[in-house]
Amino acid sequence: MELFWRYTLVLALVLLLLRSLPLDLAVRRLQSLIFPSYEVSRFHLAPSRHSLRPATVKVFNFTLTDEVLSPNGVSKRVFTINGLFPGPTIEVRSGDLLVVNVYNRLSEATSLHWHGIRHQPGQNSQDGASGVTQCPIPAGSNYTYRIQISQEQSGTFWYHSHHSTHRADGLFGALVIHPPIQEEHRDELRGLRYYRRDTKSSEVWDQIMLIGDWYHRQASEVQDWFQSRRSHGNEPVPDAILNNGQQAFNCSKSVAKVICDPKKGRTPAFMLHPQHRNIIRFINTGSVAEIHLSLDSHLLHVVEADGTLVQPVVVKELTIAPGQRYVVEVIYTGDAPNTSQNFWLRQRVNFQDFKYPNPALDLESKSIITYGYRADSSLPSSPRWPSIKEDERLNALTLRPLDPSAHILPPADDVVMMYITTMIRGSTGNKPFSYVNQTTWKPNLTNPVLARIDVASSLKELIVPVRTTNTSTAKSEVVLDIIVNNLEDGPHPLHLHGHHFWPLYTYEAPMGAGSYKWDRPPALPIVAPALRDTFVVPAKGHAIFRVKFDTPGAWLFHCHVLVHLQSGMGLIFDVLNDLISTEDRTKAADSCLAL
Repeated sequence: MELFWRYTLVLALVLLLLRSLPLDLAVRRLQSLIFPSYEVSRFHLAPSRHSLRPATVKVFNFTLTDEVLSPNGVSKRVFTINGLFPGPTIEVRSGDLLVVNVYNRLSEATSLHWHGIRHQPGQNSQDGASGVTQCPIPAGSNYTYRIQISQEQSGTFWYHSHHSTHRADGLFGALVIHPPIQEEHRDELRGLRYYRRDTKSSEVWDQIMLIGDWYHRQASEVQDWFQSRRSHGNEPVPDAILNNGQQAFNCSKSVAKVICDPKKGRTPAFMLHPQHRNIIRFINTGSVAEIHLSLDSHLLHVVEADGTLVQPVVVKELTIAPGQRYVVEVIYTGDAPNTSQNFWLRQRVNFQDFKYPNPALDLESKSIITYGYRADSSLPSSPRWPSIKEDERLNALTLRPLDPSAHILPPADDVVMMYITTMIRGSTGNKPFSYVNQTTWKPNLTNPVLARIDVASSLKELIVPVRTTNTSTAKSEVVLDIIVNNLEDGPHPLHLHGHHFWPLYTYEAPMGAGSYKWDRPPALPIVAPALRDTFVVPAKGHAIFRVKFDTPGAWLFHCHVLVHLQSGMGLIFDVLNDLISTEDRTKAADSCLAL
């Protein structure tokens, strides 16, 4: 009896402590205490902690180091932030000033890019692209990013190194911007950022899944192989797919000499809440592979894409390319979730995406999804969807913005045409290089573009000037249609820094080349699709993106397949050059003082 009262007292104290916390945070803390083996802490979010407070200054201190880790049982030198892989999750709200103090304790220079963030005018220097907006942060040096989050921007983003191949060795993490909610509307508005169903609870169980391919070799070795004669221009096939930095690997499948301990790898396991609305924010942090996601016995209600709220679309499977983000509400198709049931989250990659086999790669890696703590170690036995029809897969071009005022599509002022490909030439030693309009980009790491007053294209930097002739408006902006022709037999996910764009049209040729035909232009939509910052140009095809350039600066546009970026597939839009502030240029130049 004495033991009973002792436990009762402890439980009462815990409940008293949790009572003072917002409900989403209280549940998160309680479950992390009870079920420490599940990802219920670092990758779970607490929206009300940020949506219900005023805008403020949020400071994060990031110490970058490298450690030998075994994310899936295979030992590798991994770049960590504060000892964590992936890096810490940043949560802020619209209107915050985000300050990140970076202490580079790596043995080499690096930088951090804030993927998808619309920087305010005068803050191009905070974008974090080495050779474009700053010099890389030298080894042993410190650097501070100061990012003013717009009052209008919220959603799911991420940060990653934008220097060398560091992203593929672990230097990345999630960045979530919560929308503000007034205190007096707390009960009725909580969770309404997402699609509301007729449920008994408006509480949101909100979590991050950073899913991406992984190489057992160092990324620099992978890049060296790709840009050698041995690769014949074939993209390197990854060895695994990780979810939040974890996976179980069958050591016997490795064809390379690696140190592998199966006890150090484990199948990722995640909990859903049986009474609340379950939101999952998927981020593809990988280097090359598109990943097809499906959850057994669950529908995926897509509610956000690349930070844009969309009219909800219900699918059984969605495809996410490197750099992209999708937020879904997962809906169990049964009567009610059973806490004793487990389900497979399937993370499938297409073998057709690769030119040669890698026996180490599981083409359908999995994560465990459960509504309750598993008392035993049994794996799910849930069957896959028997068949998924084409209209049950996400068609990203059909996504429409949730905000009715965002349906207006401005006309284009001009057109920019570009051709992207990877070629092997005798003039480059029969080694593959990637090109945009016959230019292979090589960043100048000692003289970034933003620091220069006069900029012009060269053999190593394709710079596209974006200018306006309209001097009658107080706010300058230029709307361009960007037509991207993909001459390769593989897709390219293209990412634009500092701006979002409307994906208007894509085409993939059934055979032969599929470049844009001036004499047979396609019909384009008159209603705006959902704004994106990363979108796929199909193999042997083309895409048309419409962009409203309204923030002065040097903004990079590049393929998010890392070997393509590192071998030259990028260009810079020099936007409204005469409006770039002297202070912003000075910040870019000052980033080079520590070199």
